[in-house]
Amino acid sequence: MSPENTLGPLEADIMQVVWKRQMATVQDVFETLSAERSIAYNTVMTVMSRLAQKGILHRQKQGRAYVYSPTTTKAEVAKSMLQYVVDKIFGGSRAPVFSHLLEDKSLSDDELAYLKSIIEEKKRED
Repeated sequence: MSPENTLGPLEADIMQVVWKRQMATVQDVFETLSAERSIAYNTVMTVMSRLAQKGILHRQKQGRAYVYSPTTTKAEVAKSMLQYVVDKIFGGSRAPVFSHLLEDKSLSDDELAYLKSIIEEKKRED
């Protein structure tokens, strides 16, 4: 994912709604987001149109409205965005990212155990 395809905060919030629904109109997303915060319908429409231009959403006309669906999974976008951060912020080194995660005092025991299991699995693969 190139820099222009990374998601900003509002784009990420919109994508969360679309990923959950799998198909959504601007009205669907607007109603969901406006229940949580003040946001203009035109803002949602503009951002969804940009996400379609970026190729992250597919847009299809149905009647008078467009119906949007994701072209990629949440996991694929997260992986791509994380790789972008690793490359641009950490010069391609993954170790500092893990270090930051492990030093996070808010990690639960379950999350720490999960990270440990991933590391152990990776060690077995090598």
